[in-house]
Amino acid sequence: MSDCQNVNATALKSFGDCYWHVHGYVSLALCIYGVITNIINISILTKNSMINPINCLLTGIAVADIITMTSYIPFVIHFYLLNSVDITPQRNSYGWMMFLTVHLNLTLTSHTASIWLGVIMAIMRYHIIHRSQGRGARAINCRTSILLIFCTFGGAAFLVIPNYIITDMRPWPGPPNETQFWVLDMPIGKNQTDKMAVITFLVYPIAGKIIPILLISFFGGLLLRTLWETDKRGRRLKGDNTSSHNQNRRTTMMLLAIIVMYILSEVPQSVLVILCVAVKDFFRDVYMPLSDIIDVFALINSAINFGMYCTMSRQFRTTLTESIDHCLASCKKKNQHMNGETTTLTHV
Repeated sequence: MSDCQNVNATALKSFGDCYWHVHGYVSLALCIYGVITNIINISILTKNSMINPINCLLTGIAVADIITMTSYIPFVIHFYLLNSVDITPQRNSYGWMMFLTVHLNLTLTSHTASIWLGVIMAIMRYHIIHRSQGRGARAINCRTSILLIFCTFGGAAFLVIPNYIITDMRPWPGPPNETQFWVLDMPIGKNQTDKMAVITFLVYPIAGKIIPILLISFFGGLLLRTLWETDKRGRRLKGDNTSSHNQNRRTTMMLLAIIVMYILSEVPQSVLVILCVAVKDFFRDVYMPLSDIIDVFALINSAINFGMYCTMSRQFRTTLTESIDHCLASCKKKNQHMNGETTTLTHV
């Protein structure tokens, strides 16, 4: 913990150095929990009784989050738990630097896909509500949702191409007869700023952060207004307070909660990334000390959906309970069958 007491470091740098020592444990716990719960999400959302266009999109979000957190597990184990922050031949070997390059681009792609799927989910929910109110909108089916999921992943990969191009490795001087490798530092906010780096730091935050956040905020606001109008109409026409209305209300509230989590986790990072381009040395002096905290907020957003589904969706809770009961009954039946075979063999 001596890094926390570096008198020559800024307060932000000291905070980043201190948090580095616990980030590995926090993020690893989040990733393990998130991978397990997102697998459960997929298994429940793909049940016959649960399949609908919105749940197909939520399944796509779960897949994107699993990719992000699965890649993050070996990254955090090697670079945070098994090694110190210092550059060493073991920590910065060619193989691990190649993994880091792939990890950065893979998680950037999957996280971008997750954000845009959240946007599509908000738009689709608003579309479905309008259609249910008889406003002439076309029906959306699961096939359309699946096509949108594949297009979103493809679009996310295309959007991150500039980052693929500038992410490179260069040798770093090390001990005699040994070569260390490090991911190329992006010259953002410096006098010699590279044009491709500027393109990356402008295109990605605008198309991968700001635009989707503006869209998800806009349609989230429309959903909130529609929810308020529906409740107001339900109070005026008391016969409208049906179980179907209540179920639709709970679904909309759950999706609004997911939208709010996207906004809370993505807006600060978007602002910081843009400042990296506009302010000299901002990337080094501010963004890097806060990068671990930014990662944790993104991981929380990727891991929290299971809790939201359980607390805000009665249908999800019911299907989950039925699946657990079925699994326990199958295990019990299998154990009884195995015990019966053992008894038979013993008697023989």
